[in-house]
Amino acid sequence: MSKFFRIGLALGGGGARGLAHIGVLKVLEEEGIPVDVMAGTSFGAIIGAMYAQTPSVRGLHERVLSFLFSPHFKRTKIFFIKKHYEEEKRVGFIWNLKTYLQRGIFFGISLQKNSFISERDFLENLSRLFDDKDIEDTVIPFMAVSADLIQGREIVLDRGPLRRAVAASCAIPGVFPPISIGDHKLIDGGWVNQVPVEPLVVWGADFIIAVDTSEDAPPVRSFGNGLDIALRAGDITRKVLSDLQLKKADVVLRPKIGNIHWADFWKMEDALKEGEAAAREKIEEIRRAMRKKRMKKLLLMNT
Repeated sequence: MSKFFRIGLALGGGGARGLAHIGVLKVLEEEGIPVDVMAGTSFGAIIGAMYAQTPSVRGLHERVLSFLFSPHFKRTKIFFIKKHYEEEKRVGFIWNLKTYLQRGIFFGISLQKNSFISERDFLENLSRLFDDKDIEDTVIPFMAVSADLIQGREIVLDRGPLRRAVAASCAIPGVFPPISIGDHKLIDGGWVNQVPVEPLVVWGADFIIAVDTSEDAPPVRSFGNGLDIALRAGDITRKVLSDLQLKKADVVLRPKIGNIHWADFWKMEDALKEGEAAAREKIEEIRRAMRKKRMKKLLLMNT
């Protein structure tokens, strides 16, 4: 079936919210729905690449859990970031970036270097999650989406070192450094494609399941200054772009993870359960849509 009718899975970003992808993969495995090709943005690239290299939800779950509770992860500055975010319960990375700018945290650092966490620490932590192999060698074909600072466009990475490609897809501006690959300076793919459906279309997937774990747009508070207006405009742009990109998916899953902050990695089990619930809720819709599209392809082949 995988050769005649190929199923693609697009995994979106969202930091710790992307842990819900594990729950989605768990349901797909249990229901016998194969994944023939995967594409990931940001944290979706981490989960996607890990599963693509070793297609086992149990192994994926254990490896992620082990890493999150390891001393290596606890020494990262993610905990520092979360501590400051907790001071103001506001939704959305961009809104919180404004808070950092106002307090001078990121502003002061950005005058001295290009990221809060060094490339060395960033890549060292990722190396604990991935085998030292190229993307071409994953069991399931995989693509990581990133944004190129130089050319100002989306870059789909489907060859070369797996670890570096995932790092490029996850390089949140200001937090992690841009990753150099060839002539590109790459940052988090969420700035151009929050849920990478289009790369799967181009690859030739017949049926695409998309998992959107992005945060909702922050609530309107006030437009008292130009920064408020500019940040709100950015939120609107990303929402409109994401909605357009998701139209090409056959089924879109949206786990109910509104209470999980992008740095809440200790809420892994909560995120996983919501991902599982979202997939189970739509499993019959997925099966019906698959049957319909498979039949359509078969009829077209016989005409």
